[in-house]
Amino acid sequence: MPGGAIRRWRDEVGSTYVLGHVRVALGLLLFWDSWRAARELEQGYFGDVFHWPIIPEALVASRATYANLVLARLLLAALVVAGRGARPALLLSAAAGGYVLLCDRLQFHHNRWALLCYALLLSLSPCDRSISVGSTGAPPGAGVGPLWAARLAQLQVSIVYLASGGSKLLDPDWRSGVVLLERTRLQAASTVAQGIPQGVVEWFSRPDVSSGLAKLAIATELGLAVGLWLPGTRVFALWWGVCFHLTIEASSRVEGFTWLTLAIYALFATPDVRARKFFYDAGRLRGRLAGRAVSWLDWLARFEVKPWAPDDLRRGRSIVIVRRDGTHATGVRALAMIARCVPLLFVLWAPLALLAGVTERGARSSG
Repeated sequence: MPGGAIRRWRDEVGSTYVLGHVRVALGLLLFWDSWRAARELEQGYFGDVFHWPIIPEALVASRATYANLVLARLLLAALVVAGRGARPALLLSAAAGGYVLLCDRLQFHHNRWALLCYALLLSLSPCDRSISVGSTGAPPGAGVGPLWAARLAQLQVSIVYLASGGSKLLDPDWRSGVVLLERTRLQAASTVAQGIPQGVVEWFSRPDVSSGLAKLAIATELGLAVGLWLPGTRVFALWWGVCFHLTIEASSRVEGFTWLTLAIYALFATPDVRARKFFYDAGRLRGRLAGRAVSWLDWLARFEVKPWAPDDLRRGRSIVIVRRDGTHATGVRALAMIARCVPLLFVLWAPLALLAGVTERGARSSG
């Protein structure tokens, strides 16, 4: 059985369209990280002050070499975004970033290491077959390729969660909430400055609240490590993970880790394109606006968007969605399906799905 699963992973093929979007996101994050390094270099070269190399000091980059390396990383990141020589650029970006960490382990941060790992893994995938500057304009889904490297990137997500959640579970200060309480109090002023109400910050600074949140964070990370892989829990795990990371982003300084993780989340989407149909009533302003909005926001090409003439089934409906299994969704259930498939609206999926379930049960009971 394990051998069969490994062979299925090795031989799996599918649409490479989503890989292109993930590549662009990683390219932007690589550019941002390189730009941060350039700004830090303006303030001073790390080699001129205390640093802690892993490699011999003789192999540490000089100031001039490091400046050229930072410039090269910026150019490589631009190539990744543009999709021109993207796979070699990803590989070289990972190698250059790894070399910098070898020169000074004080620059190590988990988010930077994770970015380099994902860049390396994505360089092994056919991520350059879509979303490229100067491409022939092939329709989404035209590119098909092996997905084993994407699965390794997914596995890396679970490794991050297991390492983070496991280390917190084994740390009594983390389990009790002491670490989270101190972090909340230290960052209280900056959190309020970001727009979080003072009362909310004070509530999170209570010891009992910190203790409960610490246990919830541990359970979340360990649960996500498994739940992302199970078909029955994957969508909810993705939704919970999005809410989890957005909450962390609003309350802590994690550089680009939130956006990196959310970008990699796209790899958990089923590698199909236009497998659902979004029909809208072109005779209604509401229908036309909905069709245009979904066309703009459907970055992962989950829907085939087209107008229709109302018939007995669709009469009185501005939009109708046909799922992959051929069943129809209208009303709140259609809105839940849109939120489930559109990245910017995904955080609304669970409330809408819950509302759809409640209204459907109410309609059955009243009937």
